[in-house]
Amino acid sequence: MNMLRIWPIICEFGVGAILCLIGIWCGLRGGYLNLKNADDRRLLLILVGGYFFMLAIMCVFTFLSPNWAGGGQL
Repeated sequence: MNMLRIWPIICEFGVGAILCLIGIWCGLRGGYLNLKNADDRRLLLILVGGYFFMLAIMCVFTFLSPNWAGGGQL
């Protein structure tokens, strides 16, 4: 496994996850977000789902797409 491909993903999405969790925690503590409100729950679901979707897209293009150009197997 080439760690030069893995470290950028860990750094980008690791720091992004920490910042996202801090933002959500501050929103909940400050009263800006309320888990009893359906719109706020939907917003949190969109944020978390978008994070994992972007992580999946990044992993696909990092690990699978280099083989596409050379005719390698998926």
